[in-house]
Amino acid sequence: MEVHAHTHTARKKWTHYLWEFLMLFLAVFCGFLAELQLEHRIEKNRERDYMKGIVENLKYDIIRCELNAKNNVDYLLGWDSLRIELKKAIGGQINGNTLYYYAIKYSEIGEAAFNTSTITELKNSGSLRLIHNKKIVSDMADYYERKIYAANDYLPSKAQRDDVQKTKNQFFSLVNLDDYIQSFNKINESSNPKAYDYGNILNHNPALQLLSNSPRELEIFYTQISLFEIQVKQYNSWLAICKLAAEKLIADIQKEYHLPESTSMEK
Repeated sequence: MEVHAHTHTARKKWTHYLWEFLMLFLAVFCGFLAELQLEHRIEKNRERDYMKGIVENLKYDIIRCELNAKNNVDYLLGWDSLRIELKKAIGGQINGNTLYYYAIKYSEIGEAAFNTSTITELKNSGSLRLIHNKKIVSDMADYYERKIYAANDYLPSKAQRDDVQKTKNQFFSLVNLDDYIQSFNKINESSNPKAYDYGNILNHNPALQLLSNSPRELEIFYTQISLFEIQVKQYNSWLAICKLAAEKLIADIQKEYHLPESTSMEK
């Protein structure tokens, strides 16, 4: 009788199963760590890119604050002179050419257009959470939500500017200043009315006349110009505050994220 040999598979020890489980667990865990590390690196790069964008926006703001504040200082000097001439006119000493000169030459103020593109993207995308330095987050909020808001709040509105212009129109006529009107014919990006020779107004012959010589109406105009001038001075002081805040914020961001200080925006 043939004897059949029976093969028996040896049972694995429990330690073998434990070892397999540990190996599988380590493989999954290491994959998880690698993915976490990759995600962390991606977020750090995004954070750094956002901060670069904030720095470039702030550099733009600084330039706009400087240029417009300087422009406004020049205009304020002109308005000071206009008020002096208005005082003389209220007292009966009217110099029409000089009044026309200051009223027409110094008629617009500089308005800083702040660049908020990166902070808007940060907020809309929910990416503010990426900024790990809470002090910088707080300083950014103070800059964008308080200082810029205050500066824009002191900026005379279009309605206020229109009111000043309406009052001017009660005293000043352009009927005899065709050359000034024609200076706008060639206005473009490289040529503007600033190229007009305002000396033509000072030397106009015959002398330019006011539409009204009423001391009371001139006094009302003087007060309106004075209040407008005060508001522009307050606006300019906030532009200076914004400029200093932007410079400090740039320095803090460059230090925190090791950004090169050489990158700058052309004026």
